Amino acid sequence: MPRRPPPSRRRAPRQERAQATVDAILTATARVLLRDGYEAASTNRIAQEAGVSVGSLYQYFPSKEGLVTALMEQHRARSLADFEAGLVPLAGQPLPVAMRAIIRQVLAVKRENPRLQQVLHELMPRMRQWGLSDAYSQRLHRLVRSFLAPRLEDLRPRNLDMAVFILVNTVEALCHTALTDRPDYVEDDAFVDEIAALAVGYLRPEPALARPRRATRERSARM
Repeated sequence: MPRRPPPSRRRAPRQERAQATVDAILTATARVLLRDGYEAASTNRIAQEAGVSVGSLYQYFPSKEGLVTALMEQHRARSLADFEAGLVPLAGQPLPVAMRAIIRQVLAVKRENPRLQQVLHELMPRMRQWGLSDAYSQRLHRLVRSFLAPRLEDLRPRNLDMAVFILVNTVEALCHTALTDRPDYVEDDAFVDEIAALAVGYLRPEPALARPRRATRERSARM
């Protein structure tokens, strides 16, 4: 039988003071993960970092796994809300313009806290082992699909779900790899333009001009 996913929360805060405690615990979770790593992190260390008792921590979170899951949910919910809001004014824009704006937004999110982005990215395989589905990824795919659906007649791919899968994972992989291996690219508008050209070229490629040029070269060689 598949492993049942651990709950991220034991109970939700109902008062402003309780919400402040939860926020402090999640902020402390991020600091401990960045400083000590997942293996060395513990509920005791996180409670101490947050300035609360372990008992207070356990009122809201059942385990270290629950803390990490809640931190991931909080971080990605904010990113997704910003992404969704950013799509609204792009609905009527030409595809190349919209794609550049989308990629700039993705890179802006990556720049906000690059070390935390890296840590959470590395924890995703572990979270899948816990049996947790990536609701963020599913919602992201739905948003991109909704954005592209009205343009389907102008796109080359006929299978929109497959096109969204390829597009989202390609852009995400390039942006994340740039963040870790080439952080200078994350600040470079030329990098935005290149990813946008890649995406637009996949979705709506221009007619190939290689054959006429090749034929011209062949005729010139025979003369």
